Amino acid sequence: MNKKIIYIPDLGEAEDVEVIEICVKPGDEVGSEDPIIVLESDKAAMEVPASHSGKIISINVSNGDKVTKGVPFLEIEVNEEKKSIAKVDSSNADKEIKENKIDDDTNIVRDHQPPSSDKINSSTGEYSNKKVYAGPAVRKLAREFGIQLSAIRPTGPRGRIQKEDLHEFVKTSLSSTKDQFQFSQPRLDFSKWGSIKEVKLSKFQKTALNNLHTSWINIPHVTQHDEFDVTLLMELRERLNKKHKLKISPLAFIAKIVVNLLAEFPLLNCSLNQDMESITLKEYINLGIAVDTPNGLIVPYLKNAQEKSIKEISEEISLLAEAAKSRKLKPTDLKGASFSISSLGAIGGKFFTPIINSPEVAILGISKTYKKVAEVEKNFEARDYLPISLSYDHRVINGVYAVQFTSRLGQALLDLKLIEESFI
Repeated sequence: MNKKIIYIPDLGEAEDVEVIEICVKPGDEVGSEDPIIVLESDKAAMEVPASHSGKIISINVSNGDKVTKGVPFLEIEVNEEKKSIAKVDSSNADKEIKENKIDDDTNIVRDHQPPSSDKINSSTGEYSNKKVYAGPAVRKLAREFGIQLSAIRPTGPRGRIQKEDLHEFVKTSLSSTKDQFQFSQPRLDFSKWGSIKEVKLSKFQKTALNNLHTSWINIPHVTQHDEFDVTLLMELRERLNKKHKLKISPLAFIAKIVVNLLAEFPLLNCSLNQDMESITLKEYINLGIAVDTPNGLIVPYLKNAQEKSIKEISEEISLLAEAAKSRKLKPTDLKGASFSISSLGAIGGKFFTPIINSPEVAILGISKTYKKVAEVEKNFEARDYLPISLSYDHRVINGVYAVQFTSRLGQALLDLKLIEESFI
């Protein structure tokens, strides 16, 4: 058996470069030009070839090791037919190093892959080629995006992978994925830091997770915050409830005011079409109302809310909320909303960023009213203020339009005559 020790060649000006990849394993048959390890300096990535054809006995470096010129890194059993070429004793090591010098300026990196044919694997979709050629910049970009170079079809000279090839691969991968975006959580062993308990998500929770995440990553959300003096509205509500012997919440009053305003701001009641070239304006207003249930948040809707009074809206909200909490909602109660309201008025907090319920383009968040000292006719007194948060799809709604709506909402909350006329 003719064994041969191969040394790290002259690396030019680079010293103590890092081993970033081991391309083969002991027992593999390699050719003289097959890469064994890949090194990375500050300037470039470089591969070190076997230099001789034969069978690998051992690789004497590991990923992450720092190496320099003259370090023995490979023991190989040289093929018999190569004996005459391979006869080099230890005294000729310096000569061998010079012959194997790697030029940093070549910027060529070959990524060794398992035996293959130059075809796309039908089961994995990967382009398989024993030697993949790519420059350091391309290799770095591929590592950052977690792309295997073996999956890329090269278009450059001599089968070299170019940045454009990576871009095309990513574009094709995204367009061929069932859901345009994929998401995942890192796998961690939390038990290392203390006792834990795993709880499976319910089907309802998993559906909500998927819908909320899809909405968040597909819609460019912008949220406009404001607050309005609703002291007079709260006083009117108290009088009307007392007069009609009812107990209607502030949410029903606000919902009716919002429904009236949507006729003035039709873009907030539209949907962006799938072709991304047009929108659908809706003449109806199906108002979604977010309801907190033991199983999570759910959004049933009031059909044709523009035709309902404050009293009717209040009654329907109560019925839908009760049905949601007892899991008795019908499928038709959960589809077709054109604009939604999410209210934290009974809980607390001020401002938040509600997530749009796609295919809607906006959602209004309402927080708990709070007391605030304000100047009224040159006097200071405690007033009731309502914080609101309007999230909108910036592809359809611009900031000026959104602020015009919230400003009009503040004015409409003071239009007591119109509110009273809409009560019953």
